[in-house]
Amino acid sequence: MKTSIFCILFTFLFLSFAIYTFAQDSSLLVYDAKDNEIGELIIKDFNGYQYASLEDISKIFGWARKNEPLFGRMTIIVSDKRIAVTKDLSRVKVNDQEESMSKPAVIISGKLSVPLDFLTKVVSKAIDKRIVLNPNDEYIQITEEPFSSNTAYIRSSKRTIFRVMIDPGHGGNDIGAKSKSGLKEKDLTLEIAKKLEELLSQNENVEVFLTRNDDRYMSLEERVIFANNLRGNFFLSIHFGSSTSENSKGFNICVNNPKMQSDISESGMFYGKSKRFASEIKAKISRIITNGRDREASFAITDGLFMPAVLVEVLHLTNSNDVDMLSKPNFINSVASALSESILAISQIKTESF
Repeated sequence: MKTSIFCILFTFLFLSFAIYTFAQDSSLLVYDAKDNEIGELIIKDFNGYQYASLEDISKIFGWARKNEPLFGRMTIIVSDKRIAVTKDLSRVKVNDQEESMSKPAVIISGKLSVPLDFLTKVVSKAIDKRIVLNPNDEYIQITEEPFSSNTAYIRSSKRTIFRVMIDPGHGGNDIGAKSKSGLKEKDLTLEIAKKLEELLSQNENVEVFLTRNDDRYMSLEERVIFANNLRGNFFLSIHFGSSTSENSKGFNICVNNPKMQSDISESGMFYGKSKRFASEIKAKISRIITNGRDREASFAITDGLFMPAVLVEVLHLTNSNDVDMLSKPNFINSVASALSESILAISQIKTESF
């Protein structure tokens, strides 16, 4: 009996400690010196302090890294500086000099992680560029200003442009799905994308880019590279569904679930925001198409993207009722309008987080 009581007490204390130690994840948007959003950094609370993994930091900023797990150490290479971080130490080696963080590096979820002042103190000083941390407005920005130990910052009013990557699925010899009446997915996706571009371009705070604007073939890799090079804030891939079952109908709003991948790619950093964006799109498109659902899976087109991404399957070309909807006057325009409304709402989600 004593043993059982001890086990229960130990389990309770352990769970209480775990809940205290690991609070819910949050995130900070990351900007470069030109006010372009370059990523979203996942933040984890550890004993009341905010930490981020060195792996995530190096990916977002494009810094090379060398991992030495046997020594509990990781070195990131920034310009001509080698910054070595070691587990359980608050002292960091920058080339041959030592700098200090407020708290020691720790392992969280299997990753070597550092307190956020690693960026504002250690990295900022090493590269002599001021890195701004504003947790209240939920962002980090690397600037062209020289290093300063003062991290106070008045946010810029310039950061209002929302860069949307519109991806019309398929193209060229890849026609995608096809209806019995001969409608091709590649043509419909391009028609919606062009109308969507026309609508969004009327808003001066939104920049729109199409991965293709004509009937050409583009590989998934080319689409991803295109969007990443333009530093998009949001990627929308437009498709139509196909199924062997006539019962499959309506829209699908899809996001990439990183847990379903063999390895966690950059797209995992944007999972939370992608879900928020997908919810906004579903709310708007449901006004036009009553049948639909959310989906989470591992989608190849979103793998490797460095931005939130949503894939929309508008209708099923293998369902006769869905195909009939496409023949209705202004249906394509209505879909484009709903997507436009959702993206404008999404852009406000982004700007309100500054």
